[in-house]
Amino acid sequence: MKKYIYIISGLVLGLLFTSCEEALMEEPESLLVKENFYKNETDAFSALAAVYGTFRSGGDRYFPVTYFMATLENRAEYSNGRGSQAGFSNYDGPLDNTSQERVFAAYNDIYLGVNRANSVISNVAKIEDMKEDLRKQYVAEARFLRAFFYMNLVKYWGGVPLRTEEFTSLDQIPAPRASVDEVWEFIISELNAVIPDLADSFSDSDSGRATSWTAKAALADAYLNTENWQLAADTADDIIVNGPYTLVEVAVADDFMNIYGPEVVTHSEDIFSAHYSETNGMDVPRFIHRANTGFSIGGFHAWLPVQNSILGSWDTNDLRRQFSLYTEYIDDNGEVQQLPEDSPLLFHKYRDPGAASGPQSRNNIPFYRLPEMYLIYAEATAEASGAPTSLATERLNIVRRRGYGFPLNAASVEDYPSGMSATDFKNAVLDERVYEMNLEMKRWNDLLRTGRAQEFVEATGKTWSDVSLLLPLPIDEINNNPAMGPGDQNPGY
Repeated sequence: MKKYIYIISGLVLGLLFTSCEEALMEEPESLLVKENFYKNETDAFSALAAVYGTFRSGGDRYFPVTYFMATLENRAEYSNGRGSQAGFSNYDGPLDNTSQERVFAAYNDIYLGVNRANSVISNVAKIEDMKEDLRKQYVAEARFLRAFFYMNLVKYWGGVPLRTEEFTSLDQIPAPRASVDEVWEFIISELNAVIPDLADSFSDSDSGRATSWTAKAALADAYLNTENWQLAADTADDIIVNGPYTLVEVAVADDFMNIYGPEVVTHSEDIFSAHYSETNGMDVPRFIHRANTGFSIGGFHAWLPVQNSILGSWDTNDLRRQFSLYTEYIDDNGEVQQLPEDSPLLFHKYRDPGAASGPQSRNNIPFYRLPEMYLIYAEATAEASGAPTSLATERLNIVRRRGYGFPLNAASVEDYPSGMSATDFKNAVLDERVYEMNLEMKRWNDLLRTGRAQEFVEATGKTWSDVSLLLPLPIDEINNNPAMGPGDQNPGY
């Protein structure tokens, strides 16, 4: 059974993180409130668990699953949203009302996480009955999570209000929209600051918590997004060379179940991921599969692979393709059935036919895995050097060899050649990022940060508008924040 640190009762969350003064005056006086909560190490851990609890699924939660992930995956050119999610895959104008509501909810979920982190940062530092090194660690984890939340905001909404204090008063509502550069500067500063105080590792029962290596992975990502190429390469290299991670060995396609399977607690290349269980499940398998295919409990097949995208040219010998996509399934009678004409190809990466119910799938969702560090190193080194180096090419090929089930450190027939042009190498890295990390919330950011979203969207036959470059800020943020006005809304909304 999976164990998760971020399960905490709704009563504790409701009372601990409410901003309503009335709740602090509730009778009887023995009810839990902030003033008598942050007293010891156990209280600190519970509060930290609530910050991680931002990743939980179910109910009206939108970050990261299901609708934040649905937004990113169906903005990527390789997936079309179906039904109520079709609006995510239209690029010729603003998002429709349903899509906007889901985007607003995800934004609000992320800021809920920010406020929970701010509460830990502010209050745990004041606890007297607590070991100093543990106090620093918990505060560092909260600061990391806050930076991670802001990374997800700045990538897709652009500049946003930087709220760094726990929300305890209506006087704190005014917060101006920071610039993109200011948000990234804050993120990078925070990630660098917390590395010394974070744990280097956790036991499997505590997997899912942020370590010093997790912060370095996020830092490599931040440097990549801000085009600090050498720092991105150096940080990724540190993780590859000195980190405790190794690539999971693969000989056949289903060996990838050792990474994505519902029974997996963690694995040797897991740097940071959102964890789910039979009591805290998620809904992604139901969103990608059809009902009765044997891969999920029910199914909406709401995310449809786009066959004239990069997926259409993906080599069928690549084990990652065999694992990530499917055209047929075995029915209840043991017979092979082809998927129907309206959805002849479906995503396959996340599957849990043993889930307790449709929304209770147990698959973890990766945020950072070791292969991404290889790919960040390859891309950033080539950019810093003006051309791919031999080590950059080798690390790109290591990821590719694993994808084909070849030995990692021996040349293979599928290797990219040495001497590639800078442009061809960059294209190869971006391709491998899809092959390796499809349905891991990476592709849309890759298209945005490289300035190639319009190119790849139009290549699938769709019409592009620059309104698609940023998600809309919630109307309530514009209307209720006195430090912002209509002019702060993203273009086109």
